[in-house]
Amino acid sequence: MELGATLNDRYVLRSLLGEGGSAQVYRAYDPRLDREVAVKVLHPHLPDGDRARFLREVRTLARLTHPGVVPVLDLGETQEAGGAVRAFFTMPLLTGGPVTALGPLEDAPGPLAQFLTAAAFASRALGYVHAQGIVHRDLTPGNVLLDGARLPRIMDFGLVALSEHSRHLTRSGVTLGTPAYMAPEQARGVGVGPRSDLYALGAVLYRVACGSPPFVGDSDQSVLFQHVYEEPADPRDLNPAVPDAVARVLLALLAKKPEDRPENGEAAAHLWALARRDVWAEHVRGQYRGGRARTGEHPDGPARVEGLREVWSVPLPGEVTWPAAVVGEGDLLAVGTRGGQLVLMHASGRPYATYAARDEVTAPATFLDGHILYGAWDGTLRRVRLQDGQEGWQHQARAEFTGAPTLWGGRVLAASRDGHLHALNAQTGELAWAYRAGGPVAASPLVWAGAALLCDENGWLHALDARSGTPLWKVEVGTVHATPTLMPTAPGQATLIVPTWPGEVHALSLTAASGRAQLAAPDPTLWTYDVEDEIWAAPAVSQGLVIVAGWGGTVRALHLADGEDAWTRTLEGRVTASPVVSAGLVFLASEAGELVALDVQSGAVRWSGRERDGVQATPLAAAGTLYVAFMNGTLRAYR
Repeated sequence: MELGATLNDRYVLRSLLGEGGSAQVYRAYDPRLDREVAVKVLHPHLPDGDRARFLREVRTLARLTHPGVVPVLDLGETQEAGGAVRAFFTMPLLTGGPVTALGPLEDAPGPLAQFLTAAAFASRALGYVHAQGIVHRDLTPGNVLLDGARLPRIMDFGLVALSEHSRHLTRSGVTLGTPAYMAPEQARGVGVGPRSDLYALGAVLYRVACGSPPFVGDSDQSVLFQHVYEEPADPRDLNPAVPDAVARVLLALLAKKPEDRPENGEAAAHLWALARRDVWAEHVRGQYRGGRARTGEHPDGPARVEGLREVWSVPLPGEVTWPAAVVGEGDLLAVGTRGGQLVLMHASGRPYATYAARDEVTAPATFLDGHILYGAWDGTLRRVRLQDGQEGWQHQARAEFTGAPTLWGGRVLAASRDGHLHALNAQTGELAWAYRAGGPVAASPLVWAGAALLCDENGWLHALDARSGTPLWKVEVGTVHATPTLMPTAPGQATLIVPTWPGEVHALSLTAASGRAQLAAPDPTLWTYDVEDEIWAAPAVSQGLVIVAGWGGTVRALHLADGEDAWTRTLEGRVTASPVVSAGLVFLASEAGELVALDVQSGAVRWSGRERDGVQATPLAAAGTLYVAFMNGTLRAYR
């Protein structure tokens, strides 16, 4: 149809969005309600059977009322100049793109939260559809679109199995659907049902998480054969950023036998809820500053702080100073001391265990599969089992560990003070590779798009292949003591925030070229901001803002996109502890003992407290509680 044409004196066609074998989909304007809509128009040359199927799709959609299903707004017919009558219906215009825009998964709380929310939301929508006696049969990324809130909406029910004709095709062995996302029983042409849709949803979400579907091949027949007879690759092998809990649910949805998959959509949504719990409790909290991207955001800190008060206080066997941090997994907290101990506490304040080292333990620890990794100033990195304190392995470096160990692809990446980045087998401690930077390293390494990112104190940012340690590129940024942070901004794109010790903050644009992080060409620098103060605290990123704390006490929020000021707040004392963000709040602590919670968007003070002792260690916001380790060796919980 011609663009600019008006259907039924109401819908003005503006652009063609897509076309299939039976219909075209247009972006259109509805002047009556002053809004844009999507219009699906049947091809005029189709036989009566396809026309009936088209109308069946419309009537099927019209009786589905669920926020996860695209609704029908209007149904009509239009007559072309040649006399052909074309049926059409209108739907809301979804502008978020296909659900694949949420991936591939990167290790940052924001993208992980979006993925987990979308996965549970789509699962519940399928559960509702199945409860109406409908099987979709052709769930693909193109049929799961994102709305303005980045929530998925299921659409295109052109293959629903409602008619005798469809059942006859199934009995005859004719396969309908899209091979890349087709359940084994559907590929064989037998027994298609609700759990076939759950398999297809698993395949769609697998592609979101990993960047490719479970099976690829040279032909449809090759792909269908793999669905029936071969096991999918572990998602973590394709994308090491996929958390263990997410991989488990994806593989459960992709079980070969329908009876081995979740019973229904609600059961699948429950699995995603359990995965969210595990991701938050183990994957996000267990690594310094919320994971490998070091955004400084935790998803489950105190949501209301007006009545925040101290609920317990515990003395530790030694001072807690920079660059230490409180980290946690499940019910456990961990923080190191200058006395040479790593102290573990229950979230209730009960002591759990104390592990000794031969020197200061001020590098942030990392939890891993029922173990904890911690480094000391004597250059020893240890893996200890939480259950009984048994040491799994030691790795000896030539200089102290000051940064947090980073987990990626079954390896531990740990930087020592003499400028070496060590890649160790997480299970055995065996050295896989080592890289030497040009100067001392205090910051923790990051990993994004298969690249390990490391800043040294001689002013260089290094990018290495995280699997092999092969140098990819390096760029001069200035002396760095604080850990940078990274925020994925779109599939294959991210912004790296590098805080330099003299006070310049650089925002660098990264792209995932050939599967590895690269500096965006021709100029990767998005913006530079000079805070005119030393920076010892790592920045935090949340809701499109970068939170930067200068040592002198001034805290600034800068827009991630352009570096423009959003707000400024000044504390009385020096700020060495890194800001932590949770539930729209920025938690800050100073060396003068100030504790402050600021609104992320406005910088308004939502809560403040004052203690006699100062803070240099990064706090933890988790399970509705703020945990703060003070320089005098006291750990306090505020709830």
